[in-house]
Amino acid sequence: MELCSKKSRSDDPSRKSFPPLPPPNPWIRKIHFSSYRELLPIQDLLPRHLSLVRLDANENGLGPSPLALEAIREAAAEAHRYPEIAGEALRESLASEFHVTPKQIVLGNGSTELLELLFHAFLRNRREEIVVPRYSFPLYEMLAQRFGCRVRVAADRNFAVDLESLRRTISPRTRLVFLANPNNPTGSRVENGELLAFVKSLPPGVLLAIDEAYADFLEDPPPLGAAIRDGAPIVALRTFSKLHSLASLRIGYALAPQEIARAIQKVSLPTNTNGLAQRAAAAALKDRHHQRQSKEAVWIGRLRLQRCFRELGLDCIPSSANFVMVRIPHAENVWKGLVQQGVLVRSLKSWKLSGWLRVTVGRAEELQRFEEALQTALCATRAQETLLV
Repeated sequence: MELCSKKSRSDDPSRKSFPPLPPPNPWIRKIHFSSYRELLPIQDLLPRHLSLVRLDANENGLGPSPLALEAIREAAAEAHRYPEIAGEALRESLASEFHVTPKQIVLGNGSTELLELLFHAFLRNRREEIVVPRYSFPLYEMLAQRFGCRVRVAADRNFAVDLESLRRTISPRTRLVFLANPNNPTGSRVENGELLAFVKSLPPGVLLAIDEAYADFLEDPPPLGAAIRDGAPIVALRTFSKLHSLASLRIGYALAPQEIARAIQKVSLPTNTNGLAQRAAAAALKDRHHQRQSKEAVWIGRLRLQRCFRELGLDCIPSSANFVMVRIPHAENVWKGLVQQGVLVRSLKSWKLSGWLRVTVGRAEELQRFEEALQTALCATRAQETLLV
C-alpha cells in the first residue's frame, strides 16, 4: 500500500497553480460579530447530566397549535413539491386577519429575512443611514454593517424608546428607521397615539420599520392595518415564532402600503418560505384557543417573574413582551451559575447592557426551576464575593 504523503497542503504544487482567493468587500472585513447566540461560551459550561431549561430565546414553551401540527403532517406528504410562489393562500388569510389586501403582505423566512430585504430595497448607497434606538435588537446594526451603511443611534429614556430623540436623530441621509414595539431586550412599548403621531412627523423619503415580533402579547396593539391602508410610510414586521410557537419553521410577514410591499417582493426569492411553514402558519391563525392560552401563560408568567425579582431585591424593567429584563449584581457570574445548572437565559453584556439578563417567560415548571437556580447562583456569587473581600 502506498504511504500517504507527509507534505502539507501548502507544499502541494497542484494547489499553488490556483489563483489567489478573491477578497470580500472591504466593509465586510470590518464586521465584528457580537455573540448573538453565545453558543461557544455556553458549550463549555453546559452540564451533561441535566435537561435544559431554555429561557434565552423568547420561545413559546407551550409548543405549536395542534392544528398547526396536523397541517405539518399533511404538508409533509407533499414535501417533494415546491411551495406556492409568494405563499398566496397564507397571504390571503393574513389579509383577512388585518383587513388589508394580499398585495400589501410579503412573506419572509422569519421576519429577520424581511429586515434584510428592506436594506436591499431601500438603501441606495453606503453613504445613506439608518436610525435605531439605543438598547434595541442588535440585528439592525449587524445588517447595516453588512451593507456598509452608517448607523445613527438615538438616546433612550430610562431604557424606553424616546420618540423625540429618534426624530432628532434622523438626518437628510436617513432612509430607514427601525423601532421594535414592544422593544427587545427591554420589553418596553410605545403608546399607540404617540406611535401614530411619530409616523406623521417623519420627513419625506424615510421609511419606518416597526418590528412587531412581540406585538401579539399586547392587550391593545397599535392599529397599523388602518394606517397602512391610508398609505402611512411604515412596514410592520411580524412573525409566527412567538405567539404561534413556530420558530423552527422560520415564517414571518410584512404589512406595508402596496408600493412598499411590491418593492420588498421584488428583492425576495420566489420560494423563500417553505410549504410546511406556509400550511402550519395558516392553520395556527385559525386556532384562537391556542393563541389565548399562549397570551394568558405569558401574562401570568411575566407577573410571576417580576414578583420573584422584587422579592429578591432585584430591579427589572416593566415588560409588555414574553420576557423580562432584570439587573443583577455580578450578572455574568450569575449567568454562568445558571448555565451550569442547565438553565439558559440571555446575558446582555454583548448588547451593551452589562449587568443585565433577559429571561423568557417559560412554562410554570420551567420558571420554578429558574427561580431555584437563580437563588443558588446568587448565593454562590455572594459567597465568592465575601471570600475576595
